[in-house]
Amino acid sequence: MGREPLTVIREVRASLNMWLEAARKLADPSSQPPGAALKLAEQIQLVNAALHDAPTATSGSEDWKQEIALYTETLRELRARLNNFEITLRIRHKHMRDASASLGIARSRSDLAKHIG
Repeated sequence: MGREPLTVIREVRASLNMWLEAARKLADPSSQPPGAALKLAEQIQLVNAALHDAPTATSGSEDWKQEIALYTETLRELRARLNNFEITLRIRHKHMRDASASLGIARSRSDLAKHIG
C-alpha cells in the first residue's frame, strides 16, 4: 500500500517549497542541476495521482481542503518562478545567438581579408 494521499501532498509541497527557497537565492537559472525540471514534474505527477486516489472521506476533510489550498499557492509560486527562469534563459539565448552572429561576421571578414591580401 502506498502513502496516504494527504501525506503525499504535504511531502511534495514541502519539497517544492524547499526548491523555491533555493531558487530565490539563484541569480542564474542555468545553475540548476540537470534534471531539476524533470524532478519537479515527477513530484507534481505524484500529487496528481494522490488527488485521483484520495478517498471521498479524505477529500472532504478540513485538513485536506487546507492542504490543497497551500499546495495550490505553492504551484502558483512555482509557475511564477519557472516563468521568470524561462524569460531569463530566452534573453540569454538571444544574446548568445547575437554574439554567435557577430562572431560569424568577424570570421567571414577575416577569411575575406586573407584572400584579398
